[in-house]
Amino acid sequence: MTPITRRFRTVISAFLIAIALGLLIEALLSLLPGWPFGHTQQGHRLGWLGFSVILTTTCYSLKKRYGHKTSWSKTWFWAHQIAGIIGPLLILVHAGAHFHALAPVLALLAMGIVVISGIVGVAVHRKAISLLNATRQELHSQGLPDVDISSRLFELAAEEESFRVWRMIHVPMAIIFWILALCHISGALYFGGL
Repeated sequence: MTPITRRFRTVISAFLIAIALGLLIEALLSLLPGWPFGHTQQGHRLGWLGFSVILTTTCYSLKKRYGHKTSWSKTWFWAHQIAGIIGPLLILVHAGAHFHALAPVLALLAMGIVVISGIVGVAVHRKAISLLNATRQELHSQGLPDVDISSRLFELAAEEESFRVWRMIHVPMAIIFWILALCHISGALYFGGL
């Protein structure tokens, strides 16, 4: 088994365990008398907390789009990844396995697709960085000046097809998730979900 296959299996296993754990926690919390956990005051607070954590993922996107183009901070990227895992887990505990309304179910599905595509994006990103580093070493060994090497690497990065295809899935699904999440929140507020 190759390291990539091993890492892929580990990530998928962790992802499935996290989903099962989130649903189990919500099921245990829903055993208390009354409404299912997601409909309780604590469930709503957990939903708001998860939404707030997911909202922080946009900081990285905004930094990348509108920040300085000189460097992409690893700290922002790590924060994006961590918030992109913790926020959806909190939302999963908030939602549980209660599929009684269309907007939250669609928002949950879109969020799942965004998380999965984000995990795939990390793999694509690592592969692209590995390829660029190998190319940098090769060009450096050929004796090219740093300016030419940077120019070539920029062209290679711009032409990276797998990253472009990944963004065509991840970004629109994130936008769809935000729209559906706002529809769910609006409906919950309108129907007295606070």
